Amino acid sequence: MSTPQRVIAVGGIDTDVGKSYVTGLLARHLVQQGYSVTTLKLVQTGCREVADDIALHRRLMEQPLSEFDRNGTTCPYLFPFPASPHLAAHMVGAAIETSVLDQAMATLRTHFDWLLVEGAGGLLVPLNGQWRLLDYYAARNLPLILVTSPRLGSINHTCLSLEAIKARSIALLGIVYNLFGDHPREIVHDTLQEIRRALVEYDFAETVVLVSDTRESMTAGWQPLLAALR
Repeated sequence: MSTPQRVIAVGGIDTDVGKSYVTGLLARHLVQQGYSVTTLKLVQTGCREVADDIALHRRLMEQPLSEFDRNGTTCPYLFPFPASPHLAAHMVGAAIETSVLDQAMATLRTHFDWLLVEGAGGLLVPLNGQWRLLDYYAARNLPLILVTSPRLGSINHTCLSLEAIKARSIALLGIVYNLFGDHPREIVHDTLQEIRRALVEYDFAETVVLVSDTRESMTAGWQPLLAALR
């Protein structure tokens, strides 16, 4: 089975909102559909050697680490200090170059049907003195999946993220609502209603996928997001 090389960016309203799980689960779904798939973590901070998030993606995909994982193509920037990308790079006397990110993306696109690109932190995290993550996505015309959750502050962060996405004319494929964890039912319901209302207010399609278990295949749930690409 083949398809034109397709690239999807996965972004979150904040750090630790579930981007890596969503990226890995969506990659697994595409693998189960018969496609060749890999993931790209643009920047990983707070670890050494193979990126933690790439290792998580492969576990969720039920695949071993690839040569692209071992040689750093799937995570071109890896920094030990757990901070925003630009600061973590600065701590070791380095700087994140968008040309390096572009080369990693181009290399992977020649080998796989699908490439899922995960950033670091929230959408407006700085990569360097010139680029924020969302501006990089916009300049490369990458369609975006936004990950949010019911934790306190999510309504505000989601609305601000949607406003930033809208301002940059980025194609939003939909929102993944990450329910993993213990959240009061009242907050889960109310936040979901506010997310749907915000999508309408910002003239986006009301596409929300609920994820509650990192082990589930989500075969049916991913279809609305992927359908937006056609």
